[in-house]
Amino acid sequence: MRLKKRVVKTPSTGSLILGGFASILLLFWTGCATEGNRSASGKEIPLEAIQTANAMVERKQIPPELRSHFFALYAEGRQNSVLHAMRGGLAALRLQHRELAKEAFDQAIREVEALQYGQAQAERTKSKFVGEKEKWFKGEPYERSALYLYRGVLYLQDQDFGNAAACFKRAQLMDITQEEDPQFAGDWTIAELALALASYGQNDPLTADQALMRVKKFPSYREGMSIPNPETNTLLIFESGKGPIKWGEGQFGEKLRFKEVAPSIEKIRVTRGENSIDSATESLYLQASTRGGRQIDSILGDKASFKEDTQNATLGLAGGAVVASQTEQSGIAAGVLGLAAIGTGIFSAVTQPEADLRSCENLPHSLHFIFLNLPSEGGEVEWQGVGASPSLNAKQTFKILPDPQKKIQVLWVKRMLED
Repeated sequence: MRLKKRVVKTPSTGSLILGGFASILLLFWTGCATEGNRSASGKEIPLEAIQTANAMVERKQIPPELRSHFFALYAEGRQNSVLHAMRGGLAALRLQHRELAKEAFDQAIREVEALQYGQAQAERTKSKFVGEKEKWFKGEPYERSALYLYRGVLYLQDQDFGNAAACFKRAQLMDITQEEDPQFAGDWTIAELALALASYGQNDPLTADQALMRVKKFPSYREGMSIPNPETNTLLIFESGKGPIKWGEGQFGEKLRFKEVAPSIEKIRVTRGENSIDSATESLYLQASTRGGRQIDSILGDKASFKEDTQNATLGLAGGAVVASQTEQSGIAAGVLGLAAIGTGIFSAVTQPEADLRSCENLPHSLHFIFLNLPSEGGEVEWQGVGASPSLNAKQTFKILPDPQKKIQVLWVKRMLED
């Protein structure tokens, strides 16, 4: 029997390089799938941090319904501490764990104010190869303003009018940035009204009057809406709807945009006897979406252009390498083009132009404030949501009994998630 001679073809230099090129690009473009707990920034959380966070949750006796928020706060470190402290504080407040809410908000405020810390991380995100979500989360202006607003209301509940006023002023300042369209800078109506109320509480009518004069210039101000006066002794607070949803527009998600979940309730109407009054209402979606440009937007735009250019260059070089590899004595040419394609492909793959979509996602769509002057014996109040949903427009009645130990009583009446 005759054996056939087996011929083994040796791959050309160009083929080998192109094969390696394809493998490397596949690795970078598909990413490496890894298991394990990941932070809001996409980083794997070390086992030691997980164990420490679990121990903290147990030691501080965090209620079961809040453990996920506070575990994340303790496990993910300062990079995401503001994010999880805000989420946890809001959740704790709504479940009437006021001390835990104050602790969480205070931690978030300390981190927001510590601007010098985290500056190096923020500078790093200007690099084409570092994503924006790797910087320490400070929140968008509307998130920071909301943080101070909620903390200020908790100070109001404690009759600490000085700190309450300071928080409401900070809420406005957080809404003012160098990047902001002046038309929409520092225009939180309810923050200004709350400042007036806190100022009346500490016998500072001049500051209160100045705040009420400013508020009349804001876009959300409406004639006839509820505003405080020196006799106001009760603040009713309602939350409705779901807050702004962040998403990335553009070829690589480099443009931060906000989506609105349309609310069913536009305002709250409160009736006492023959008199009705509409709430002062703040839309957080409106605050989020009327921002003007951000400095980081131009940086992300440059990253997106670089990524697109290097992608196109990679495809062009790869195509040239393939063509070169088909011609005789082309190994060197194919190899050079293949190596160049690999290099530009790697640069393109590791460029991170995506906008940071981390979000304090349990903020409401709107906050509604009602300011009342109740007699010493209290009174019956009827309220209803006014909007598109008939089921939410039903009237509800409750009696308010003033607390004689409090000059101003603050009541969180309703959190409406149905819309």
